[in-house]
Amino acid sequence: MLCRLPIALAFLLTPALTWAQAWNEAETDFTVITEGGKLLAISSELSPPQINRMHNWRLWLTDGAGAPIASARIEVQGGMPDHDHGFPTRPEVTDEIEPGVYLLQGLRFHMPGRWLIEFDIRLGEDADSASLEFEL
Repeated sequence: MLCRLPIALAFLLTPALTWAQAWNEAETDFTVITEGGKLLAISSELSPPQINRMHNWRLWLTDGAGAPIASARIEVQGGMPDHDHGFPTRPEVTDEIEPGVYLLQGLRFHMPGRWLIEFDIRLGEDADSASLEFEL
């Protein structure tokens, strides 16, 4: 499911997004709603993301009520569908920095164009997914 929402709309959908380790709306580059109705807020250490620079992202994962989702396993894949190739690197979620906040390391976008990133999220036996599409 492809879903890119303005931050204001994300707040309307999840009004309780004010837990102790809340993400900063001004620093969020993307938000997506997962197939299962969770919110995934994304912040790049290079904002906006840039071409040919290695960087990391922070991922904030919350449930429909806005509570952080801890202990999830998140796998990332993607690339440039118009060019039929994947990432030039192997980005992976390497750490849960705090409950519901995950570190995605090893991102590099090597050329301008349309990028698609797919997030596979597992919490125990439950599976969920989200897609993010953007232009660089």
